[in-house]
Amino acid sequence: MKILFVCHRVPFPPKRGGKIRPFNIIRHLQSQGHEVTVASLARSQAELDEAEGLGQFCSKRLIEIVDDKMAWPLMVAWLPTTKPSSFGYFHSARLKRRIDAELASNDYGMVFVHCSSVAPYVADANVPVKIIDFGDMDSQKWREYSLHRSFPLSAGYWLEAVKLERTERLLAAKFNLATCTTRAEMESLQALGVTSPTAWFPNGVDSEFFKPESIVDLDIKTNGIKTNKKSFMDLELTLY
Repeated sequence: MKILFVCHRVPFPPKRGGKIRPFNIIRHLQSQGHEVTVASLARSQAELDEAEGLGQFCSKRLIEIVDDKMAWPLMVAWLPTTKPSSFGYFHSARLKRRIDAELASNDYGMVFVHCSSVAPYVADANVPVKIIDFGDMDSQKWREYSLHRSFPLSAGYWLEAVKLERTERLLAAKFNLATCTTRAEMESLQALGVTSPTAWFPNGVDSEFFKPESIVDLDIKTNGIKTNKKSFMDLELTLY
């Protein structure tokens, strides 16, 4: 099946949080025999050049550079509108045209979006299956920011949270499935009044890549974990 994967930051090399999750999804889909086209953004020519290796894990790339000098003014321009200002940071008219042309000239069976900020590129696309992976709920981040900033920043963050909550709810309705990274994030999405199907799946860990060659001097005790003469007291192990 031909799959169009849209994400907010070109996901290669997968060396930071915002790139690791989408990269692993892309790699998995391609490994299952699907033909994945990646549409995304880079912030500089250097980032675009660095992402050359992505071609090993997908069939086609549609990558556009968005300069911060253009993105920030657009964010400010969207402040008095109903559009989330943060979406302006990920807006590219050229990428939109390329995505539209790609969908019009190819028979895609699925569109997969990672991050709500780029969902508008394909929200109205006529494709059999559409999935949006919110990852973290951005609206709740902005709402949290507003609680820890003084006026007028607190008001600006609150306004962005309100606009994002409305937009996240409307976007979810245009997709067949909405996913998040954790159960708590999914519950935050459901609390917005989303009625379309929702699910969650964790980022996970590549156990083959991160598998140590050997484990030495591992001594698990009731008061902590001791390994290689280093004691980590009161260490809480959390399983995701």
